[in-house]
Amino acid sequence: MQDWLTRLWRSPYLPLCLVLLASAGCKIALLGSRELWLDETYSAFEAHLPFRELLRFSSGDVHPPLFSILLWTWVNLVGDEQAQLRLFSVLLNIFSMIAMFFLGRRALGVRFGAFAAILFALSPILFVYSLEVRSYMLFVFVFICLLLVHWIVAVEQKASPGLIAIYGALATLLFYIHYLGIFILLGLFAHWAIVSDLQRDRLRKLCTVGVLTAVLVSPGVYLLLHQYHLKVQSDQRLKLSNADSNALSFGDTEPDSARKHQLQMALIKSGASVAGFYPAKMPLLFFLFAVPLACVLAGAGFLVLPRHDKVCQLFILVLLTIMGGVLCLHLANIRYILPLIPVTVLAIARVLQFWVSTVRWRSTALAIGMFIFGLYLAGFYRQAFRPHGHPWQNVVAAIQKDYRAGDQVVFDALYAQVPFDYFAIHQHFQPRETGFPISIYDWWTRQSHTAWGGPVMTKADLNQFLATRPGTKTLWLVSFETYYYDPHEALLAELRRRGEVTEVALPPDPDSLPSQQDSHPRLIRVTLH
Repeated sequence: MQDWLTRLWRSPYLPLCLVLLASAGCKIALLGSRELWLDETYSAFEAHLPFRELLRFSSGDVHPPLFSILLWTWVNLVGDEQAQLRLFSVLLNIFSMIAMFFLGRRALGVRFGAFAAILFALSPILFVYSLEVRSYMLFVFVFICLLLVHWIVAVEQKASPGLIAIYGALATLLFYIHYLGIFILLGLFAHWAIVSDLQRDRLRKLCTVGVLTAVLVSPGVYLLLHQYHLKVQSDQRLKLSNADSNALSFGDTEPDSARKHQLQMALIKSGASVAGFYPAKMPLLFFLFAVPLACVLAGAGFLVLPRHDKVCQLFILVLLTIMGGVLCLHLANIRYILPLIPVTVLAIARVLQFWVSTVRWRSTALAIGMFIFGLYLAGFYRQAFRPHGHPWQNVVAAIQKDYRAGDQVVFDALYAQVPFDYFAIHQHFQPRETGFPISIYDWWTRQSHTAWGGPVMTKADLNQFLATRPGTKTLWLVSFETYYYDPHEALLAELRRRGEVTEVALPPDPDSLPSQQDSHPRLIRVTLH
């Protein structure tokens, strides 16, 4: 009995199970800890549409439709309360942690495979996105499953017809979850070609998977081109508004050099977050945390060049193709490089495994491994116990408290009506409301293909809105993202001329930074003469 307990204690399965259970338990316990943000409420809105309307809305989005369809099914089974919505992503995260261990075990063995899975489970940035009602955790889960099949087929050379079919199916799913999957597949196919040593039989199987994937994704290519055309039209419309003296909203007026610099800085911060630095904010702390991880990633480069290590080759190739896709698509946000996390923790574990196998570097490797574990654990702890605000619920509650029959709620950014309505409905509050100049739902109905955002506002829209305003005494103006979509100042100036304008004090939001004040909703009460 004692020997059995000793073996259990020394086994990597015990710490792995404890970490996985702790990670899963924390996320399930915190399903209601943070408020749905704008894009999440849009996901909830889509999930309530009739299925045909869901497909119409998806065709006007910039993302493939698979996640929306799966979420629509989930909501119709379990409901759309905030905790129920978040549970979908948390379950995907739990499945991802399990799949990550199976991948690590095949690539690195049990001990270091378990270490890679532990880092994955404790990833601070994954903690954030595992609670988001968006497609990111579905994308990461399918990607890990694809990596597992890729390792079996390409590296272990067990390419049976069944595995080839599964590889093609998973690659297709990746494309239909997010178009960044195209670039990831390029990295995986390049890795397959390298490890095949140009053997004709193995290259033939690679070509078979490539052709199968191309056939399966071909129906989605038309949708991709259609969505790209709509995006170009929308960007052009906003850009032209800059030269229109009657337009009240604006497009991107920053020079290309400024946008390029912002993209580079965003990618550096995003890469740091994915590697595990998140959420260090002070530069000195950031640098101290970066040193051991930089050593490990440099070790990955060493293992690629002279030793042709297959794990590190996979990491480098996927890193290059994902970053190439992010730059091509101008996706300067952390959430778009989340697929780097599985290959990053694999590379970290592989480098430590190599150093531990060398007597000279064993002690150093163990110290660095413990430091990295502690870094991930600290970031995970901070995310688990970090306080969060409820800005949209506070706006709804403030209006509901003093709302009188005949009052009207107005949104200066049309799409702000979507998160407001989600929380208003769940707080059993349905005020009279409209967007400026029309409801977002009316605007979407008028479009042949729905697209996120809203129309370019003009002075004529402002005059018409004020002229046709119903006889109400009080307007509640919900102001949101005025830095991006801004008829706000013109509307507010006219309202000041016609009545008394007072900003309603809302509870402070711990998630709001001074530089991001305009990205959180504000509430303005207008008492008209």
